[in-house]
Amino acid sequence: MKQTASHSQTPTFVKNESNTKPVLYQHPTPAEMRTPRLAIIKANAIEAFIFFVLVLLGWLGISLFVSLVFGG
Repeated sequence: MKQTASHSQTPTFVKNESNTKPVLYQHPTPAEMRTPRLAIIKANAIEAFIFFVLVLLGWLGISLFVSLVFGG
């Protein structure tokens, strides 16, 4: 009476077969890694715009503060 009851409905598999290819990962080519020139220009333009807006707001804030404190 050393038998144990198995209540699992999971079938037993004979072999673990993989459906993947032998080559799982290939490094990207240099052409795929290169950033498009238009994307670089667009990113630089957006950053320059943000910088100029912040500089303008800072200048206006400092000017307003100086004129309120010292009059003008």
